[in-house]
Amino acid sequence: MRRTVQRLLACLSLASLAACASPPEIPFDHASNPSIKSIGVLQPAMSPGATVWLASDVGQSFGLIGALVDAGMQANRDKKFAALLAEQGVRPDDVFLSDIGTALTTHGYSVTRIPQSRSTMDLLKTYPSPGVYAADAYLDLAVVNYGYVAAGIGDSTPYRPFVAMRCRLVRASDAAVLMEDTVVYNPVGPAEKAVNIAPDPTFAFKDFDTLTGDPVNAARGLNAALASTATAVGTLVQ
Repeated sequence: MRRTVQRLLACLSLASLAACASPPEIPFDHASNPSIKSIGVLQPAMSPGATVWLASDVGQSFGLIGALVDAGMQANRDKKFAALLAEQGVRPDDVFLSDIGTALTTHGYSVTRIPQSRSTMDLLKTYPSPGVYAADAYLDLAVVNYGYVAAGIGDSTPYRPFVAMRCRLVRASDAAVLMEDTVVYNPVGPAEKAVNIAPDPTFAFKDFDTLTGDPVNAARGLNAALASTATAVGTLVQ
């Protein structure tokens, strides 16, 4: 239950992710860094489980008891959606890493995956020492949350895929930050300091039963959101 509440709080922060954390926006100047030709993609901070978030659960108006009810409902939705993805053979973390690799190679980089332990759902504080890996730069990724979100109850506020993440490119030789930004796919409320991506209208489900009743398209929608987010990261380092 505690983990569920923590994830619910993370969801509630999605709309103001950039504002709350005040992360810097550092654009990548490729012309000033022509030696960056290979990128080591560090294992991202990313939960293996998606969130199916109803932004206006009925319990939100009923204090602590309502919050606990919401947490239970949240856990139930997440559990059912996890089973759906498992049945479809979808591992979001693997999908996202593959998409990141594709996005980077599209822009001409050679890509290496690098194992990395994580203690928090955030960007790293320190990076591998120079020469440990054969890469000109490291790409650090923290997928704060992802899954499906509905802004309310009703046909006008369907469930759509969402992804919220931070990314940072650092030079391998001295850990200098070359790029840093926030990317939000389907923001509940657009963040000012972020790359905001509008959701694909193809993937919209009027309620949770409709979402889980169409497992093929539900999985496709999440995969499409992860791919679009990865593409945006590739664009940031082109």
